[in-house]
Amino acid sequence: MRTIMRFSILFVLVGFIQTSIFSQENISNKMFSYFRELDEVTYFSFSKNLIDIVDLDIDADDDEAAKKITGDLNEIKVVIYKPDFKPEKSFRDQAMKFLNKGDYDLVEEDDNDDDTEVWIHRKGKKIYECHVIFQGEQNGVLLSFFGDFNVKDVKKLKEKINDYK
Repeated sequence: MRTIMRFSILFVLVGFIQTSIFSQENISNKMFSYFRELDEVTYFSFSKNLIDIVDLDIDADDDEAAKKITGDLNEIKVVIYKPDFKPEKSFRDQAMKFLNKGDYDLVEEDDNDDDTEVWIHRKGKKIYECHVIFQGEQNGVLLSFFGDFNVKDVKKLKEKINDYK
């Protein structure tokens, strides 16, 4: 009887963890589905196979910075939002409608750059999603990285992203 009870508790716990992970993926999928439906959006995605062919390399100032981010990059998605007139809701607000529903953390900002935000979904030092939102006057860009990253220094990641914008 105890074995059955332990097995039942373990089964429920594993199911809860899996549901949490899948619901997080659903939030991102819903967000990109929403943006793909808009006429003002250009959307494209790079799969793991294409990323492996291109062999993306982080342009690091030194070898130490390149070693800070390790792991697998599975997909990159890009949304370019360019409406003909200024919308009621900013691009950032439209993206946040989805990101607020999930377990995403804003990477701390050291500067007063109101145009760019970096949001990540992580457990400990493992990062599964990284969403970079660039907001212009009426235009916006969402650059998202999906995978299984081990980031030893999140501050270095933010500095690299700021170098590229």
